[in-house]
Amino acid sequence: MTSIARPPVYRIAIMQFGLSFIIALLALIYNLEASYSALLGGLTCAIPNGYFIWRAFKYSGARSVDQVVQSFYQGESWKFILTAISFAVIFSRVEPLNPWTLFGAFIIVQFSHVMAAKIAKL
Repeated sequence: MTSIARPPVYRIAIMQFGLSFIIALLALIYNLEASYSALLGGLTCAIPNGYFIWRAFKYSGARSVDQVVQSFYQGESWKFILTAISFAVIFSRVEPLNPWTLFGAFIIVQFSHVMAAKIAKL
């Protein structure tokens, strides 16, 4: 009996964290405010996605199909909640803030899943 190997989805989370720091370093060329705004935007995407990956791929196998489905729903729900809380905290606590680089970095990291197949070698 052969078993199906787990997909290397953790590489996607690592890639998103790394991309967040790279974007922040590139934004540092503009100024410090843009840099930390970009870092916060990237991490606002990467941290909830990392939680989702941890939660969703906690279980595997046909015997635990109910747990797999439940963990996907809970992971996605908490990912949404964590993202909303992150934006609420950033906009209420961080000043000065550059919203263009915040949302720009968030969108770039969010769309990095396009490269996920190449990174995870799926």
